Amino acid sequence: MARVEPVKRENLSRRQQQLHDDFLRSRPRKNLTGPFAVLIHTPDIAEPTDHLVNYYRRNPKLGRRLIELIILLVVRDATVQYAWSVHEPHALEFGLTQDVIDAIRARQRPDFKRDDEGLIYDFVTELLAKKTVSAATFERAKAAFGLEGVIEAVTCAGLYGMIGFVLNVFDMPPQPGRPLT
Repeated sequence: MARVEPVKRENLSRRQQQLHDDFLRSRPRKNLTGPFAVLIHTPDIAEPTDHLVNYYRRNPKLGRRLIELIILLVVRDATVQYAWSVHEPHALEFGLTQDVIDAIRARQRPDFKRDDEGLIYDFVTELLAKKTVSAATFERAKAAFGLEGVIEAVTCAGLYGMIGFVLNVFDMPPQPGRPLT
């Protein structure tokens, strides 16, 4: 059970109502759920967070397949049920295989068929474990993805770390689908 009441548009301020409407326009849901059902209570945090989330949805330099891989790695690390339930289908849609997803779910290194996925896995798992990456890992990622790609990987991991904290602290239930245990 979530630790915040479901959002009722009529109980929101004018600014919150505008954000509510904006959030729902960019999401395939009829009700505000997940992190934005919490963040809407602090519009000055909700609005820029939504801009970042939409950046990764719309035009990341790394492409959606690698962004979804980053998200799955981060939310698996923190066992974020809601985010996993939303992003597992996106990961499949944008080209990750079920075998890769299942290995991540099982906290195992997938048998990657694509080198870029293996490199993102190495980068993000090192980042999560050490809160930084070695010079060698940094240089490998920079050579493969460019400076902008490395920045995207780090900031996406950080953003979904924050989103994961929000979802877990406020006990937001997952969307229907395969549970993450």
